[in-house]
Amino acid sequence: MPEKIRVTVVVEYTPDLDHYPVETVDDAARFDELKNPFMEFPEVYLDDPSELVSVTYEVVSAA
Repeated sequence: MPEKIRVTVVVEYTPDLDHYPVETVDDAARFDELKNPFMEFPEVYLDDPSELVSVTYEVVSAA
């Protein structure tokens, strides 16, 4: 099986609760997970380079 490279990106951001229909950061995290998933809106999560915490690369076997 061919090998692949997996890139893991960790982003941390402070949500502007004025833009959420919730009141807590915990609820904003759940809202983003359900309504604003990273896979559908990657540009939103990657628009501010200062929010990037880490990027790791690893070799994985293709399944």
